Amino acid sequence: MPRALLLLAWLALVAAGPADIAGQYALRGVREAAGGIELLADGRFRYGFSYGALDETAEGRWTFDGRRVRLNTDPRPAPPSWRMLPAEAGDPALFQLMLQSPAGKPIPNIEVSVRMADGSVETAQTRQDWLEAPLDGRRVPVSVRFHIPVHEVTSPEFPLDVGAARRIRIQLDPGGLGIRDFHDWPLDWNDGLLSPPGARPGEGFQKIETAD
Repeated sequence: MPRALLLLAWLALVAAGPADIAGQYALRGVREAAGGIELLADGRFRYGFSYGALDETAEGRWTFDGRRVRLNTDPRPAPPSWRMLPAEAGDPALFQLMLQSPAGKPIPNIEVSVRMADGSVETAQTRQDWLEAPLDGRRVPVSVRFHIPVHEVTSPEFPLDVGAARRIRIQLDPGGLGIRDFHDWPLDWNDGLLSPPGARPGEGFQKIETAD
């Protein structure tokens, strides 16, 4: 590229300041995904993204160094927390499991893995009611663990003693689950396009021109 064109490109980057960067941006170039970023003039941002089963949001502070916008989530999201509630004796011939919210409501459609005494693992999904399995003495549950792959979250492994209690309740407090925790997330800025790490040409968040 001739030196004159390189100089013009450099001057365009230097001339761009926070006032030029602030505005609304829409995701483009990513099939079956929707998203947007709003960079506010006061240095705050709002973010949203949806792809398949994943929905995430964030808000916080943004900065611009002349080449890149960086996002930092503020306030930071609290991690999800799990705890086993007091178990009940229940039916001696029936194992029952429920994942519930702090308000006591069932949380359905969460992957669960039940480890048996023989080392095998049974998998299922939580329901709006009790998840149930017969106890026949041959396959005895000894621990349970939950997984939320879309958010890359896995619970601790909870030990079970079905000889003492067979109605098991685990509580999940989601905290900030679904809030993206950005730490200096870099977005290359080029003529109104914010490109995240690993983006292919044309992929990213394109500034939306709005009428004054």
